[in-house]
Amino acid sequence: MHEPPMSDAPPTDEHLQQEVPFLAAGMDRRQFMARAALLALTAATAPVFIAATGKTAPRTNTVPFPEPTPFDGSEREPFSQLPTLLGDRHAPLDEASRVSHLLWRAGFGASPGELARFREMGLQATIDHLVDFEAVDDSALEERLAAQELDLEQSLNQLQRWWLQRMAYTARPLQEKMTLFWHGILTSSFRIVGRGPYMLEQNNLLRDQGMGRYDVLLKAVSRDPAMMIYLDSRSNKKAAPNENYSRELMELFSLGIGHYTEEDVRESARAFTGWQFKRRTGFYLNARQHDDGLKTFLGRTGNFDGDDIVDIIMEQPAAAEYICTRLWTFFAYPDPEPKVIERLADVFRTNGTEIRPVVRAMLESDEFYSSRARTALVKSPVELAVGAVRALGIGTDFRPLDRPIEQMGQALFMPPNVAGWLGGATWINSSALLQRINMAAVLAEARANRLWFAPQDLVSGHELSTSGETVDFFADLLLGGRLSDTDCDVLTAFLDDMDGTAVTLDQKIRNVVYLMLASPDFQVV
Repeated sequence: MHEPPMSDAPPTDEHLQQEVPFLAAGMDRRQFMARAALLALTAATAPVFIAATGKTAPRTNTVPFPEPTPFDGSEREPFSQLPTLLGDRHAPLDEASRVSHLLWRAGFGASPGELARFREMGLQATIDHLVDFEAVDDSALEERLAAQELDLEQSLNQLQRWWLQRMAYTARPLQEKMTLFWHGILTSSFRIVGRGPYMLEQNNLLRDQGMGRYDVLLKAVSRDPAMMIYLDSRSNKKAAPNENYSRELMELFSLGIGHYTEEDVRESARAFTGWQFKRRTGFYLNARQHDDGLKTFLGRTGNFDGDDIVDIIMEQPAAAEYICTRLWTFFAYPDPEPKVIERLADVFRTNGTEIRPVVRAMLESDEFYSSRARTALVKSPVELAVGAVRALGIGTDFRPLDRPIEQMGQALFMPPNVAGWLGGATWINSSALLQRINMAAVLAEARANRLWFAPQDLVSGHELSTSGETVDFFADLLLGGRLSDTDCDVLTAFLDDMDGTAVTLDQKIRNVVYLMLASPDFQVV
């Protein structure tokens, strides 16, 4: 069950060109937007937009797009060059922009009403609101989901849609974002675990304990039936210890490669022998299958069990550094400076491995809002779809979107391997990029009962009397104000040129929304 470790080798220019062909070809942002328009914009408005950009229409590509590049966790680590090529943002963020940046990173964006409310509250109050989410009433979400009577034990698709709706409509976005973070680390797969309550139970475990003490969470995960099935620990017996869970506990969950030996793996596996579960009653210790002999693990000797192993791991300096690096890489940017991790690791240790103070310190740090952080992350397919739904107030049960999200490379509860999703620029290849553009069109043109977008309702109450004000409104909402002056001028001219035509205001807004969702700016955060 053990997967090969991910390579530490840095990416090459060749990797970048293979994964991001439109960049390798030298296509600039305006050309990309023009090509996006040709792919999905209505025939009536595409020529107007092409004329506004001053670009000639690209020739039709008769070569079929290749299949998505497999997400092989052994290939390489995520890297940060993509946002650099998409365009640096060096201007310091003002308070309003910091709030917008925070809402995309610590959640999935915000509707116009949410964005205005949090900006009025200010950055620190917004951080407090997001981090201390237990005080926030989320009963409307629970009622919404309960009314659908979804089968969360037998149907993978319904389980996926249940979680996608949680992310899109929760009043506690950081709680769901943390659940997604842990799902990529302490992960299991429906493919192996199978039908039953276990994948749902694991998801709820990550949701309920994801901001608490990490040693407590690891001990709970060690007893989690989905994890015990996925990494074979339920078959870990005294006469033949199974090392799968023991290895991943250190390699992927707590320490990283280089901070333990093969002997530590073997001794740890002995400590977890006899840990089993019954389908009706859950976890139990089978004393006859437990090795109660002396074990030497990470320099300590004793009659250890699994809980002792977790405690010893948490004593290692590398444990705090590892989990803080994973948090920072997911929420802020890759390859963090040592001083940043040292500061967060100290918070982790001082607070007895509790995650909440670390997250708070991360969200309050200047580095989190620095020029290096802005546009440093490529949105995962889930973040892309959920963020658009949340920001635009789209009504959906995600039935029309779960398959497109999977086609973009991410199926919840079905990671490619035990290391989860590699992420970063691996989300962008020829096929996935086309799927992202297609989804932008589907969302912008949504008019069905299961997927409904009402543009004029969204802008109701906002003074948008000119094309420029309309463009600015959606650039702020969807891109955090990151649209360049040149692209703002292009989109403004695009709307102006439709004045006096048969194109309705509803359709004009849909076209602008589509172009922003399909743009390189929306692919990153």
